[in-house]
This record gives sequence, C-alpha cells and structure tokens, in this order.
Amino acid sequence: MNELDTRLYALLERPARAEELKRYLPSYSKQQIRQSLDRLSAEGKILKNKKNRYAHAEHYGCLTGVFQATERGYGFVTPDSPDEAGDLFIPPYATGHAWQGDRVLVRLTESDRGHKREGEVLRILTLCQDEVSGTLMQRGKTVYVRPASKKYPNLVIPKNRTMDARPGDRVAVKVMFRGDGRLSAQGAVTQVFGRSGTMEASIAAILHENGVIIPFPDEALRQADACGDTVDPAEAARRTDLRDKLIFTVDGDDARDFDDAVSLEPLPNGRMLLGVHIADVSHYVTPGSPLDDEAYRRGTSVYYPGHVVPMLPVALSNGICSLNPDVDRLAFSALLEMDGTGRCHKAQFAKTVIRSKARMTYRKMNGIFAGDAGLRQEYAFLTETADRMHALSQAMRRLRMAHGALDLDLPEAEIRTDESGEPVEVTFRARGDAEKMIEEFMLAANQAVASYMEHRHNPTVYRVHESPDPEKLRVFAQFARPFGYRVDASKPGDTAQLQAVLDGAKGDPRQRALPTLLLRSMARARYGPECLGHYGLQMNEYLHFTSPIRRYPDLVAHRMLFKAISGQQYTRADAVFCEEAAAQATAREFAADTAERDIDKLYLAAYMESFIGQDFDAEVSGVTSFGLFVSLQNAVEGLIRVEDLPGDDYEFDDQKLMLTGRRSHVRYTMGTPIRVRLTAASRVTGRIDFIPTPERN
Repeated sequence: MNELDTRLYALLERPARAEELKRYLPSYSKQQIRQSLDRLSAEGKILKNKKNRYAHAEHYGCLTGVFQATERGYGFVTPDSPDEAGDLFIPPYATGHAWQGDRVLVRLTESDRGHKREGEVLRILTLCQDEVSGTLMQRGKTVYVRPASKKYPNLVIPKNRTMDARPGDRVAVKVMFRGDGRLSAQGAVTQVFGRSGTMEASIAAILHENGVIIPFPDEALRQADACGDTVDPAEAARRTDLRDKLIFTVDGDDARDFDDAVSLEPLPNGRMLLGVHIADVSHYVTPGSPLDDEAYRRGTSVYYPGHVVPMLPVALSNGICSLNPDVDRLAFSALLEMDGTGRCHKAQFAKTVIRSKARMTYRKMNGIFAGDAGLRQEYAFLTETADRMHALSQAMRRLRMAHGALDLDLPEAEIRTDESGEPVEVTFRARGDAEKMIEEFMLAANQAVASYMEHRHNPTVYRVHESPDPEKLRVFAQFARPFGYRVDASKPGDTAQLQAVLDGAKGDPRQRALPTLLLRSMARARYGPECLGHYGLQMNEYLHFTSPIRRYPDLVAHRMLFKAISGQQYTRADAVFCEEAAAQATAREFAADTAERDIDKLYLAAYMESFIGQDFDAEVSGVTSFGLFVSLQNAVEGLIRVEDLPGDDYEFDDQKLMLTGRRSHVRYTMGTPIRVRLTAASRVTGRIDFIPTPERN
C-alpha cells in the first residue's frame, strides 16, 4: 500500500463516509481519496455498507483468503490473516464460482455445524488458475477437456483451438472463459502431452503444470558449452591452491554431479581444519547471462525416479562444475577450525582450485567405518582421515542436538527402476554414518557463511524456518498425549519435549505416525532476505551455500559472500535482487516438491499394480471426512473411502482428526493399525485404493 492507502486504512477502523475522510486528509484531493478507497475495496481490505460507510472488511464480518476446492463441490478458504483460527468451510451453494487458488472475499455465516466456521464467497478478488490439464474428449460435435482433477469443470474447446489434438490425448488448456451459469467454461489447447492413459503423458502434464521445462534455451546451452571442460590456468593461478591436499567427494552410488568435497587436517594448536569445498558455479554462471536467467527461472533441479531435470545444463552440472576425481576444478571453500567437541572456533572463506583424490560413495564410507578390511586396504590413503572425520561429525551432531536441534530425519521412500524405467522396488532410503557425516559438514558450512554475512549486515538469501503455530502444536499434543507425552504447545521453543516424542517413536510401531504429525504441525521452510533463524536446526543464522549446481539460492550466497571477502561494495540493487531471488526460489521449490511428490505417486501406483487383490498390514496416516489414508510398511499410501468402512456411518472430527462410528463407536485416527486389501492402483492418476480386509466367516 502507498502512504495514502495506509493512512486511509488506519482511519477506517471505524465506519466513515468518503466525504468525512477529507477532514483527516486535507493534503489529498477528493479524487485521490476516492481512488484509494476503490483500490482498498478491490483488494478486499475494506467494504462499503448500504449507508455508504466504509470500514475494514472484518468490521462487516468478512475476510479475505485463498479458496481451496474439493472434488465434492464444497471448499475451504485459508484466511490471509495469520490471526484467523483455521480454514472456513464453504458449502457447495456458496462458492461464488471460485476456482482452486483464487483469492476471495468471504462473509462469515451462521453455522449449525458445531464449532466449524462457515462462510460464503462474496467476490473473487484475484483469478489464480488460468491453465489446467486433462483429457480431450468428444461428445457429438462438442469437443471438450475433462480436467485431471475433479476440482475443475469441463472446458469446451472451439474446433480451431485444439492444436490438432485427438480425443483421448492428454493436453494442457488455457482457460479463456470460466462460465457464468448459462454458458460452459471454455479453453484453448496449448500443449499436447500424448495419449491419455499412459504414465509418460501424466508425467509430462505434471511437469508442465508445475512450470518444469526440460529443454534449455539455445543461448544458455551455447554459454555452457563455451565454458569448456578444463580449468583456465590463469584463473587457477589467481586462487588459493589446494590441489595437493587430501580432498575427496562422498555421494550416493548413482550420483552424477558432485558439487561438494571435504577435507580434514590437524592443526598445530590441537584443533582440526575442516574444509568444505563447493563447486564454484558462480565463476561460470555470471549475473544477467542467459545461463543465469534460466537458472533463476528454474530455481532448483527436479528429481524423480531415474530422472533429473537439472537447473544447469549437463555441460556444467556433470562437467566443469562437477568435482570429479583427478582433474582440476574451481571451488569456493569454507575452512572451519574445529575442536574435538564439534565446536567451530573460526571460519575463513576462499576461492580455491582443488583436485579431488577420490570419488567415494556413502556405501564405501560406511564400510570403512564398519571396519571392512578390503575397503580399508583399497582406500588406505584416506582411512585415517575418514576415521577422524567420522569422530568429528559425531561430536558435531551431539553438540547440535544438545543445543536443541530436532532430529527430523523421517524415513524416505526410495523407488528403484529397471533399465526400461519400470519401478521394480520400493524401500526406505538408508542413512548411515557416512550420510550423517556429510550432512553435519554441510550444515556447519551453511551456518558459518550465514553467521559471517549476518554479523556484517551484508545482503544475501537466508534459509528461514519459523517457529510452529501454537494452535497446530496443540493439535499435535492431543495426539501425543495417549502415548504418555506431555507437550506444552505454549512453549514451542522447548524443543526437548518434541525430541522426546521423536526418540520415543523410533522403537514403537504404534507411534510411527507421530514424527509425521509433528512435521505437519511445523511451518514450511522458505527462503528470505532476512536472517530469521532455523527452528528445526535451532540455528540463529542459516542459509544454503553447499549446492549451487542444483539450487539457485546457493548461487546467490556465493556471489554475495565473494563480494564480502573481496571488499566490493554492495548496492541497493543487491538487496532488491536477494529479496526477489528468495521469493522466486521459494515458489520454485514448492513447485518442484509438488511435481516430485505427484510423479512419485505414479511410480508407486505402477509398482503396486501387480499386488491388486493382496492383503497388507497398514496404519492410518491421514483422516478426512471422505475416508482414511493408510500407509503400508514400504511407505506406499492409499485411500479407504468412508463408504467402504464396514457396517456403520462415520462422523468426522476435524479437531482430533478422527472418524467415529455412530453405532459401533469404532474410532479411526492417526496411527490406528488396520489390515487392508489393495483394490486398485493407477499409474495414470497415481491413485491407490484399499478396502479393509473382509472378515472371514
């Protein structure tokens, strides 16, 4: 809001007519005041009643928020104001033709649904969805698209707007007209993904819907190729030379790009110098270049089983910016002076040239830690250093946990595919000491850079994780209480009480849902230009520095840090850029996470196709008014519809997230064990359906 809008909004805590406001704003004309009132009204911040009195929307029992559609016609509105408690239920007759993601103005209405708040959409303030994907259909002479999500209506497609798509094709459609009750919604096909009913078309549609584009612009590819595949000797001569140091990478067996390497050497004062050496992507991806523009737009690499959509072209990510063994590479190194307790006493940063001595894997390092004689002999030149690293990382982890960090290392599903791309195995991703060691070293480097930048008030992009909402924490406390935990939701800063739940849940299958519930009660991490700390890590300063090949905020952190250590002056443009880059990176991370999650569902469903009709042990992982989400022991999740629950009608409690049988009083809540039978699995939609295993007579 500009100054006039801000002053007007402050004046309208009490109702007033437009002409009355001129007395309090003598320096503004009547026209300016009218224009300001119109702007505030259009944004839904103020309303005018029948007596022509303006006031805050809340004064008239209204609020603004984002509409969340459902497939059953009703919806919910998430209020813009964080002070509002929970979402509003919007009945099917009160949606005002709002679509998923629209920002709307809502009037609160009386409800006979107990404590549930209810409302009706008065006005759509901002149209969100202008493109949907679905299947092209034909009925008689009418061509239309049936959206993949039932949250959207069918869209009629004029015959000259089909892009030659055929009935049965999966397509993207730009919404041209939303419909008005008399005429149907209309759209124009913008992209054809292939035949509907194939997983390939579904994957292409998901990537498109989330703005994930696979091909790189020609200009970016040309710039990447021009970087070459060897380090410029003149550039190497300008840098700190670490090529004789014992530096090596540690990654997964199937990793293709290596953007971090580590080293450790004893110091004369009895401490150790931990080196975290990060590929110097910023040397090759210069501000405002075609490569930089494309990396900014993508924001992050996107991963799904057997595939990656990289943030940077392969010529960089797998080539000159990858810290491959036995070749010179440019790096940005964080050199941390550590003691035996895991405390960092001093941090220095330098542009370096390195030569990795080995491409180690987590599997091999874990074998070395476990005493595998063959591996220790094969890598004898680094085993002593590896053992020191192992001990240091464990000390660092103990110190971090003692400071209140949360161990939110939840089991993560890993989908393995064969050469043809078919899923052949679903397991939980293993995390041994080697994985945890590299994590500790990366966390330390990220924290050191953030602390350096924050204490000097330099602009950069921080990783922000705010404290959980006490109301959401209160709901979690209710779930934890039956297991003997006493969580005080009014003290989110007391992370020890939350870690006690995480520790207790590890050895008890009945409590397996608690860590997931705790994670859901927390704020989503984001990027921001302000150093607001990281709640989960319990760090006052934190950012991302260690993965510039696959994350744009890390690239920004490199540029801003280099300005600091080279004595360059920051400009107002730097601060503005950091603010814009943080917002863009947050949005792209959310889109990438959504795409990865939705594509994983397709692969999980494809894997489960061969098990249709079989029974499994499961537990309830989600409770809604329309049914139960259940999770198998291999992390596959599916739905039991409420109508398939046996022999009763069930009531939904949205506070306790519980379904209760009206007659039987049978209760289903998070973590409830249940035996289920797989009835359907679709590699096209990703839907997996179960029913409770029928009882034998």
